[in-house]
Amino acid sequence: MRKAIIPFGVVLLASCSTPPKTVTEFRAAMLGGAAFSKQETHNINREFSVVVSDVKRKSTECLNFGYTRTTRYGVNMSQTTDIYHPRVSVVGNSKAEMTMQIERLPKSTSAPEGGYYVFLADIQKTGADKSRMTMYGSSFPTWQAIFDAIKGWAEGKNVKCPDSP
Repeated sequence: MRKAIIPFGVVLLASCSTPPKTVTEFRAAMLGGAAFSKQETHNINREFSVVVSDVKRKSTECLNFGYTRTTRYGVNMSQTTDIYHPRVSVVGNSKAEMTMQIERLPKSTSAPEGGYYVFLADIQKTGADKSRMTMYGSSFPTWQAIFDAIKGWAEGKNVKCPDSP
């Protein structure tokens, strides 16, 4: 498991009170202009199924990571582990979603299965050899490498695995 320093605030992108628990809630929050969020749209000159296959293969290889944090409060100490889960789902003949969730251990009773959503890429077929990808996630600079890598994989480029944000 790779170690990294990731602000947990990225989980709270969409709201100060309730982070999104579903893909639909996450997309709505991003489209609604959630704090510290950004959106990128790219037209990809590749066939939809190839784009989805490459994004799935590389995100599974590169974006399964986590880290453990130890916090001290005087003489007391606590430890949490954050694990990132990338997933790609085909949701129709011409649409797929690539998501990343962060699961915190020990697990909160209110957390959704797999953790809170922190990233989404909507991939759509727009023509015979054309696709469009819209990515939603954190505007923190440490996340730009994730955006760039996923875009590169969708374009068929041999982009190395990004450092964790």
